[in-house]
Amino acid sequence: MTIPGVGPQLERAAAGTDPRGWLTFAYLPDDLQAAEDATAAADRTKARLHPRSVTRAATKAEIALLGHLGHTVPDGLQTTVSWPTRAVRRRRWLALET
Repeated sequence: MTIPGVGPQLERAAAGTDPRGWLTFAYLPDDLQAAEDATAAADRTKARLHPRSVTRAATKAEIALLGHLGHTVPDGLQTTVSWPTRAVRRRRWLALET
């Protein structure tokens, strides 16, 4: 599934070396950017209680963007969020990693 208006995935994200994870794009459509910004803010709030990592249900935006990248997203996909540094949020989807 291709989403119109999604910019190219950044090179390091595509190579698997971006510390932020796979969902790092040059730009996103306004609605997806707003959803991603809201998720980042919610994850930051949760990080105050769980500073190392937290697992939560994948958001609709994450599911759509993972599908955009060609992943087949299973029902009940979980996102693992960690903070390798104070400023870097890393998201992983263990069910999709091979």
